[in-house]
Amino acid sequence: MNIFLIGMPGSGKTTVARHLAKAKNLTYIDLDGMIEKDAKMFIEDIFEKYGEQTFRSLETEALKRLPEDGAVIACGGGIVTVKSNQDLMKGLTIYLDTDIDVIRERLKTDYVRPLLKQKSLETLYDERFLKYQDFADLIVSNQQSVEETVKTIIVLLEKRGVR
Repeated sequence: MNIFLIGMPGSGKTTVARHLAKAKNLTYIDLDGMIEKDAKMFIEDIFEKYGEQTFRSLETEALKRLPEDGAVIACGGGIVTVKSNQDLMKGLTIYLDTDIDVIRERLKTDYVRPLLKQKSLETLYDERFLKYQDFADLIVSNQQSVEETVKTIIVLLEKRGVR
């Protein structure tokens, strides 16, 4: 079974996915990294040159090419904006629910995300919040350390019989 991590930009998907994959001895896949490798362009450049719609199409195509089992996948923050992506995410989808103030603080030291050049973090959050919940099989708070979040996820997986 694959485990998909979804959430806002800066919610910790990539970091938690890496640690979770290591803890569960699964393959780690960064969906945005996969798209960049295939397109031979950074995400920001894809957005600037071709726009969000093209990026979303590339994202959907990348989902179709994922292995069917044995991976922890860090999805891009906007994966939930294309409803049909939900059907392609076979496995367990975990929404990392992270306070917007925590996200804002994390993003201060990160590169400027393409959509955050056009919209405020609050607007993006408002547009996506219910979509994250709709996609999610589990909702996990990511307000604590990475280690604590991973421990919480592992306990929830074990309760569901996922080894």
